[in-house]
Amino acid sequence: METQSSIVSLSALKGIDAARLERELSAMWAELSAGGAGESAGVARACALNLIVYAEGPEGRAEVDALLGEVIERHPSRALVLVADRGAPEPRLEAYVSTRCQVGRRGSKQICGEQITIEAAGPAVQTAWTAVAPLLVPDAPVFLWWKDIPHYDDKLFGRLAALADRVVIDSASFDNPQYDLIRLSEIIAGGRLRLSDLNWGRLTSWRSVVAGFWDVADYRASLAEIERVSFVYDPPDRGPGRIAPKVLLAAGWLATCLGWEAEPGGEIISGGRASFRLSDGGRPVAVELEAGGGAAGRDGTITSLALRSAAGDEFGVALRAGEAKLETWARVGGRQASGRVLGFEARSEGRRLSAELDILSRDALYERAARFAARLIETIKN
Repeated sequence: METQSSIVSLSALKGIDAARLERELSAMWAELSAGGAGESAGVARACALNLIVYAEGPEGRAEVDALLGEVIERHPSRALVLVADRGAPEPRLEAYVSTRCQVGRRGSKQICGEQITIEAAGPAVQTAWTAVAPLLVPDAPVFLWWKDIPHYDDKLFGRLAALADRVVIDSASFDNPQYDLIRLSEIIAGGRLRLSDLNWGRLTSWRSVVAGFWDVADYRASLAEIERVSFVYDPPDRGPGRIAPKVLLAAGWLATCLGWEAEPGGEIISGGRASFRLSDGGRPVAVELEAGGGAAGRDGTITSLALRSAAGDEFGVALRAGEAKLETWARVGGRQASGRVLGFEARSEGRRLSAELDILSRDALYERAARFAARLIETIKN
């Protein structure tokens, strides 16, 4: 991905001059088009969507810049990146404009998107959002990627979210998963925001493999009488002693798909272990979550799931140690059934974000799973 940049100095007291930024971008496009003569068929300025990004500090900006190259390659867009330094004592505003172009075949047009980066510090952070609305490309969908812990009472979050057709978060970033999932559920119940969760996307392969048990006709009678569900997961990096949001979402998904209800009496035992009481039409179902030993780079990853029926039949999925593969197994009627080994798709964060940008409608399955995860937390005895 080729990039071209220009820096525009702004006054923190006067605000951001959107017209000036547009002129800078127009000049860059003109230069790109002129520079392509004799070497290519020129450039095509493309904008399939607007992507607003919020990140904090130099580290956050570096991560965003690295990911956007992959995102814009699939979704040529206008990216509006707001990099905040809330703790700075003095207000500061700086803006950068750049183009991002895919390197095409010789003689073919380069498809290019564009990026406007606004660095805001101190009190200027709260007013920097006012520059975003006039810079949005009309008649193109608007996504907000909040690359930080989403504090829903934050006025800046609310103002940027109000501009967006869809808001992308990552529940893996929650520093207080129990509280944050309950607040997330309240936001979903309000119906105002259409939410995407990168952490939910990381469960796609798991959900597909587990759902596959119900495709086997011989298993369905046993699966209709599940009495115990056991998850093992790696502790979350942000809170090794807390329950990973991903495993709570997985439990919520399974329960909502099977029509189970949460019952009082949930309990956090210790060290990331928890148990919950559910019911299936009055029949009790126990759900147990247990943190494993943990491995580098596996933040909150589910490592195994086991389902046990009232008749003693068992079904399970496990992540093979050191491999990107999921292995299934089943024991029905005392016999070991043949299992499957499937590739486990470990997408980059850029590809995960790109997948979310394909969706504008509400994700009803995710919303039900998140709300049930919150209900599980609310059953925990104080």
